[in-house]
Amino acid sequence: MTGIDLFAFVVPVLILMLGAYVVHQARRSRESEMNYKLRKCQIALDDAEQSLDNTVYYYKTEIGRLKSQLGEAVDDDVVPSAAAAPHHGTNGVNGRSGQDAKFRQAKNAFARLYHPDQVTGDDREKRLRVDLFKEFWDELERIDRRNP
Repeated sequence: MTGIDLFAFVVPVLILMLGAYVVHQARRSRESEMNYKLRKCQIALDDAEQSLDNTVYYYKTEIGRLKSQLGEAVDDDVVPSAAAAPHHGTNGVNGRSGQDAKFRQAKNAFARLYHPDQVTGDDREKRLRVDLFKEFWDELERIDRRNP
């Protein structure tokens, strides 16, 4: 077997291996992209469900308040209990102002986007991301405690 015969055999094998690697990386990249989009959709769905819960709670509370002002009997299903209150307030709900609700939304968005668990990289990048996130998160917590 001469060098030319060996070269004629090795080059197609290397090309096939390179092609398989490119296909593998493209598939992996596509899966990663789809997982990211799926997570974004799940977050949007969770936000929409929470918004719906907030709206239902707000209007049930408002109906109960208006009925009590008119002197009508208020049904138990109209006035929700405090335990049924949604976790995130909207304007006027749970005594929170609109700015506080926006701050909480921004804080949650920050956590979703920059949480260290979302990082896929080397250990040095993860440690840096954890330190940076903790620094910002401590500041956000301080602001949140200052404005109850």
